[in-house]
Amino acid sequence: MQIHEGLYLGFGVVLCVALACLHGWDVLLLEVAVLTCGYALLVRTSAAGGRMRLAGAYVATWALYAGSSMLVEALAVPLRHHELLAADAALFGVSPVLALRGVTAPWMNDVLSAGYMSYHVYLHWALLQAFIQDGRRLLFSSRLFTAFAVGFAGYLLYPAAPPLTAFPELFSAPLPGGLLTHWNEQINHAMASRYDAFPSLHVLITLTLLAWDWRCFRLRFWLMLLPSLLMLAATLVLRLHYAVDLLAAALLFLILHFAHGRTKLHSR
Repeated sequence: MQIHEGLYLGFGVVLCVALACLHGWDVLLLEVAVLTCGYALLVRTSAAGGRMRLAGAYVATWALYAGSSMLVEALAVPLRHHELLAADAALFGVSPVLALRGVTAPWMNDVLSAGYMSYHVYLHWALLQAFIQDGRRLLFSSRLFTAFAVGFAGYLLYPAAPPLTAFPELFSAPLPGGLLTHWNEQINHAMASRYDAFPSLHVLITLTLLAWDWRCFRLRFWLMLLPSLLMLAATLVLRLHYAVDLLAAALLFLILHFAHGRTKLHSR
């Protein structure tokens, strides 16, 4: 069993116990129990580093992300967006997300929105390559999905809504932009978790992918570096994260990066 698999199964068991204690048997508890048992069976019966284990971790990841808001509300976990905004103010005088109001032209917001959406391209490109190629699938899975698991722990223990939805009164005008800006807003409105601010998984996962590619797939590193930098700026300019979310993601990345050790990998 890999680290992320143990963490995901641990989440499932803890969530089942917590939901049962608070609500007894209900639909949400049944869903969590079925998903946890199904994932445990997959881990038990399939080969470590195999395609089925990678696919199972992918499904578990999106199930946790999609269900995180419902779990937060069912467990009545206190929301923390006011504390994150206050932490920004304590560190920077005023939250960068507020300081950046109105500083970008509509075309710039389109470029930043493209950068923000490039996260999904990068993630699925890396996953598809890992699914096809056997050589480093186990190491890649361990690094990527452990980062996701740590991020989800933040979602569940310290839930917070993004600035744009938590504090609409602080933004007197909608973000100007064209098709890409509006498309990005619609995607986030329709698909994003309601309490996915802390830490920024966009930053944590992108740093994890860049570090992996620097060591293993240098060409993709250079191809995705600029979109990743645009994504980093977009998290604040597009009002989707607090600055402390980014700092927390960077710190978690460093901790995980050194915890995984310096396994000898050769660039391609």
